[in-house]
Amino acid sequence: MNSTLTVLPHSEIEIEITLSPAEFDPHAKQAARLISEKVAIQGFRPGKAPYDAVKNKVGEHAIMEEAAEIAVRASYPRAREELIRDGKLSAAHPAIGRPEVTVVKLAPGNDFIYKIKTAVLPAVTLPDWRAIAQKTKAEYREPVADDAEIDRAVAWLAESRVSLVAAGRPAAHGDHVEVDFEIRRDGVKIAEGDSRNHPLVIGQGKFIPGFEDALIGMSPDERKKFSLSVPDDWRERTMAGQSLDFDVTMKAVYRRIMPEITDDFAKTLGDFTSLEALRINIRDGIVAEKTEKERQRVRSMTVGAIAGKADMDVPAVLVAGETEKMIAEHKASIAEIGMQWPDYLLHIKKTEDDLRGEWRDEAQNRVRASLVLREIAREEKIAPTEEEIASRMERYLEQFAGTGRSSRDIDRDDLRDYTQGILRNEKVFELMEHSM
Repeated sequence: MNSTLTVLPHSEIEIEITLSPAEFDPHAKQAARLISEKVAIQGFRPGKAPYDAVKNKVGEHAIMEEAAEIAVRASYPRAREELIRDGKLSAAHPAIGRPEVTVVKLAPGNDFIYKIKTAVLPAVTLPDWRAIAQKTKAEYREPVADDAEIDRAVAWLAESRVSLVAAGRPAAHGDHVEVDFEIRRDGVKIAEGDSRNHPLVIGQGKFIPGFEDALIGMSPDERKKFSLSVPDDWRERTMAGQSLDFDVTMKAVYRRIMPEITDDFAKTLGDFTSLEALRINIRDGIVAEKTEKERQRVRSMTVGAIAGKADMDVPAVLVAGETEKMIAEHKASIAEIGMQWPDYLLHIKKTEDDLRGEWRDEAQNRVRASLVLREIAREEKIAPTEEEIASRMERYLEQFAGTGRSSRDIDRDDLRDYTQGILRNEKVFELMEHSM
């Protein structure tokens, strides 16, 4: 077997591989045997027909095509290993994406020649990343929590412990109410346009503008019909910009009694001796959350600055793959807010291809950052231990089980690769921070 390597632009390579007739012959015989297992040949059991009998049945061209696939699968890995052994190809830059196979010559009694074109992880020339990390240290801002933030957190806790008491009067602003309603458009009930015992607080603004105001003054068992014009930018695209008719029955009206924010209130929330102890705990939590966000911000800034000065030829397949990942992430976030993806695209007046075009630069920046982290890890010989990988994988599996899904739905090899990459990047960032 002979192979030649050609380096192409954009981190692509082409390997031309030649098998002599003697090297190709075993693959042709295997192909004939496999064909005879699937095609009935009179006088022979499946898989036992000789080559000539198979050739007479299906034609030699069919055998050669099957043999070519077998030969490529068998010889391409060996060719790569030989090129790496001879120093012509680097094991540090493995092939990525789906290789493109082109058959150059395929004929009985002749050399079998084919070409493999594939992208490889690019070589990365790093700048002085330690100097860049040191410079970005000045961008770090020590997080603080002011009294207003703590007040809002305490108010939220009090809100979560509101007690409800039957009002004994018509509904007013600030009341908790339960209603039955039905929504129609041009006399036809809209999809998912009804609810029973629907809870809401008048004045919180969580429903279509004007709906909560229309409930003020209604008493239990009272029925009311009214119409509203929904804003064009309303989150439910099926309702946005529409004129809708509402049929509402008040089911219950409750006064909301807020707890008094005192030391006793603080004690009901956990192991707090006073309201001040609760506020200190809240302050610590806010600072911890802000600290993590600030650390991630500086890390992103640091790796972005390094990637911006690094020299690399990013293959298109990596950018395309990262773009699809971004699309998938955005779809998931849209689903979390209860919106359908087609409705979202309609709302922003764009197609998926529009988003792919807009996000290409960001996808390229993400890829460059990832390659920079990988290269620093390679140069500094940074790698997580098997124990670290196993421990983190177990944590991920526990989190996955907490969603009610089975761990059997997870590909362990993919999870391991993901975990190894996450841990490796964490170690690289820690090295950067120590270099600051």
